[in-house]
Amino acid sequence: MNKRINHFLQAGSLIIGLLGATLGHADVGSMTKVYSNPQSAPQVQRCKGNSKCNAFYALAKDWQSIPNNFKLDGINVKAYAKDGDGYGLWKGFTLNSDRAIALANAGDAVFFRGGSSSKADERIYAQGMAVLLYLENSSAR
Repeated sequence: MNKRINHFLQAGSLIIGLLGATLGHADVGSMTKVYSNPQSAPQVQRCKGNSKCNAFYALAKDWQSIPNNFKLDGINVKAYAKDGDGYGLWKGFTLNSDRAIALANAGDAVFFRGGSSSKADERIYAQGMAVLLYLENSSAR
């Protein structure tokens, strides 16, 4: 009887682990789609029709899809997103592609405003920046 319970628990643990790994990266495809085609992002009222702002917001909402072990220069970018530290990401890292810079600028204009935004808006900005940094620096695209 104990052997059956032990096998059941081992199999259950394996299934949960695999499911967690699969779900943890389930939104990378949608992030890439929005990054590649900002017009595909849902409309956000605060963005007032700006497709790049809509895309930034959509990307920010997928920040939890960034792998926990993703680091730039030894720094865990996802931790900045979790803490809502938009200023740290803004000062600490540089985006390289014109597309990422345009999306970040649109996000800044609404959700960061050079650092004068609310903590809730700075959190959205941090999450969006983290996703942009991940997309630019990973082989996920």
